[in-house]
Amino acid sequence: MNDNLEVYLSDSAEIPCHYSFTDADKEPSFVMIQWFVRAAGNTTRTRIFYGDGSQQIIDNNTDYSSRINVTSDHKGTILIIKNVQLSDEREFFCQVNGLAAGNAERKTHLRVFAPPAAPVIEGVLTGISVTNSVPSKVASCEAQNGFPKPNITWYRNGLELTPSSGYVNILTLVTRESSGFSSVPLPGENGHSQRYPSASQPLTEHFHRTRGPQMVGEEEAVQLEEVTGRTVNLSCEVKGHPPPSITWSVIGSQNWQEVVSKANDHVIHSTVSVLVTSDVSALCNASNDMGTDVKAFSIKAIPRVTTTASFSPVEGGGVIIVVIILCLLLLAVLGSVFYFLHKKGKIPCGRSGKQEITKEKATKDDIVVEMKTNTKNEEAVLLKGVNGEKKGPNDQ
Repeated sequence: MNDNLEVYLSDSAEIPCHYSFTDADKEPSFVMIQWFVRAAGNTTRTRIFYGDGSQQIIDNNTDYSSRINVTSDHKGTILIIKNVQLSDEREFFCQVNGLAAGNAERKTHLRVFAPPAAPVIEGVLTGISVTNSVPSKVASCEAQNGFPKPNITWYRNGLELTPSSGYVNILTLVTRESSGFSSVPLPGENGHSQRYPSASQPLTEHFHRTRGPQMVGEEEAVQLEEVTGRTVNLSCEVKGHPPPSITWSVIGSQNWQEVVSKANDHVIHSTVSVLVTSDVSALCNASNDMGTDVKAFSIKAIPRVTTTASFSPVEGGGVIIVVIILCLLLLAVLGSVFYFLHKKGKIPCGRSGKQEITKEKATKDDIVVEMKTNTKNEEAVLLKGVNGEKKGPNDQ
């Protein structure tokens, strides 16, 4: 929003800057307020004030270092300029930055007025010729020390005189004095003539080789979004002579460092690498003996999204059933293998089983003995020999 504010010379000017956030329930804890000034016809801004919740700084080496004061509350801020001068007729910018809550800017054009001194009127006492073919001077009126240029109106018999070709000619000369005031000597003429062109006093403007810092690129705060845990590079480029020095101020992250710093042809370039762990506010401050300039960055941290595989009871039950089936199949295969080897005699019987003791070729004198074990008593029974004879226990 742009406004005009009018004030008289040497008075105090109060320039208000009211702001509010759309989400009243989530007002940011950090609000940065900066005031800038720009002269008419110039594109360069000069910062004159910086403030946040913890500090308020009036910039040094400016036309307003000793003449301004800033008051702030939760509804806005007011820039107070004391002893207003003619050179204060400029544009003042109020810039409010609430990080993720947004930022805005307001411009106010300050207009300074100085009432001129009482006009001095001189008439022609020698008389006016009615036969002259050129205009005859009737009177002159001079108004001094006015700002902006005073307006002078001529009257005759209570009626306003307006220029009329061939009848009334009004010549206006404007002189801009070194003090900044305008003086208007105004002769009034009657007669048949053309209107003379206005004259002006040439002004000389001196350009100094030195100049204050000027940021290259956009003047408004840079808004960024990044996922938490990632690194962002912030760059700042500034012009000025003598070469300005650049300092960084980072709020919201402890893990940052300057990775690039170079100078070339009065242009300074600086880049910092910032690890995003939460919402970050960064300021690139450039300063030299001629002034200061600042560029603001705001990074909104986006939470990292992680996906976890959820366990499904149905899928888990299916896996268990498959494992049981495989185990049963393995047991069946092993049982078949053992049974087959047992039948082939590859696996000997245990202690509770029977075992046949045979030789490759039996003779008639061979005796077949069957041994049985009893826990209570042990006895040996002789079986019938191969030759069919029976033998007593003592014949063994």
